[in-house]
Amino acid sequence: MLPSPLLIARVSRGVIFPKYSMLSEDDVKLASEIIDTFKSSVGGRRGELEDALQRIENKYFRVGFDYRFIRGLAHILMRRTVFKKPKTKVDPVKARFELFLRAANSYGGFVLNEEERNSVLREVAEKFGMTVDELIECFNAVYEDEEIVADFQDIDPVSLLRQYNLSIAQTLLFKALNVVADVKVSGTNAKILLFNAKRLGLMYFAEKLPDGVRLTIDGPASILKQTERYGTRLAKLLPYLIAAERWRIRAKVKSRSGRVCTFYMDDFKRRLFPQIEMTYEPYDSEVEELFYRRFKRLGIDWSIVREPEPLVAGNMIFIPDFAFERDGEKIYLEIIGFWTKEYIEKKLRKLKLLRDVKLIIAANEELYCSKVFKDVPHEVIFFRNRLSAAEVYIRLKKLMGKTVKKASFKGEIRIPEELKEYLSSIKEEPLSKVMEIMEKFGITSKDAMNILKRMGFEIVWRTLDADDVIVRRKS
Repeated sequence: MLPSPLLIARVSRGVIFPKYSMLSEDDVKLASEIIDTFKSSVGGRRGELEDALQRIENKYFRVGFDYRFIRGLAHILMRRTVFKKPKTKVDPVKARFELFLRAANSYGGFVLNEEERNSVLREVAEKFGMTVDELIECFNAVYEDEEIVADFQDIDPVSLLRQYNLSIAQTLLFKALNVVADVKVSGTNAKILLFNAKRLGLMYFAEKLPDGVRLTIDGPASILKQTERYGTRLAKLLPYLIAAERWRIRAKVKSRSGRVCTFYMDDFKRRLFPQIEMTYEPYDSEVEELFYRRFKRLGIDWSIVREPEPLVAGNMIFIPDFAFERDGEKIYLEIIGFWTKEYIEKKLRKLKLLRDVKLIIAANEELYCSKVFKDVPHEVIFFRNRLSAAEVYIRLKKLMGKTVKKASFKGEIRIPEELKEYLSSIKEEPLSKVMEIMEKFGITSKDAMNILKRMGFEIVWRTLDADDVIVRRKS
């Protein structure tokens, strides 16, 4: 992301248009010059690098470049640069303290002329066994512009411009109220994408589309607390969205004036953005990480699995945080983190559809919404800061062997005898094949899922691609 003052965008008829680099020859030339400046600065002072960047800004500003664009490129390269404090004979803070102390004792705190200044410098330099020039270097070493450019991670000009375009989009989404992303991906990549949204702790809902997934994500501007932390997590998800085969993103964004505008981006502009490999994002929630370690240390005979197979709640895809297994029993745990009132209400509506699974919901007391959980047909734990592994274990014992309330059916679903015979004969089949046969008997997809669960089958979601999803009879 970029600092918001460096964002270049215009608003027209309620739509906000960021000014991307179109990777023109002039842009590439500018990017090359800035990169070369960083490379040649290694070993020198930070102040010298900043002076050189200012000269480049003045040069290109005179020929029509927006200074925010130039500073945006430099900002990205600054993150690829390692700065170190210069080496000095004495710790700079210690040297400054001794100088100020000597000036205070000898001259009442202030030196009034060059002679008094030189006298203090000589006395302190003699105490530390160094020259006056070396002492002055120690004194100045605390300033940022005296830092040494120790290393720079090189990048080619076009890649820098693409990274700039991605940063512009991330900066815009930092002010988003909500984001809706339609992505066309393989089943495997869809699963990675959903798990990454989960690992980043985003408030999202996932729906399966005919050729991909729709993610509806609450934006940073929709929450009251920790907006910067949440916005950073949303920014981390954006590269995975645009790594899809096809993608279309639309968001409601607050402009600087407070006006709500619409922002669009799609794969038509794919060449303007960097492309990354679809890999799993590191887990980004301290609550889940700490709970996982504490539960493992309990040494009990329940196995714990992070991010188990997705569950289907209506037409939504739901990925619990954890699953616990013992003696053929499986119980899920969902931890509710970031929230808004609307998000909680939607989440609970989805959770209420999960009536044929055993589920524990853990909610932070800071949510202040205990009344909302009143009608949820699952175990609820409230916690503050840390989720107690022992408390979860108590709930697991409570649910062990307990009969869960099965999903209710509107009217009796008639299952033809031929279909019963077919279902009785299978032990494991692809979901796509089973659904195709059931559709021939006039069974809707929703009724089909209920029938399969009622007859003792489980759905194993290896990916979100129906060809990879397995219908398996429970042992």
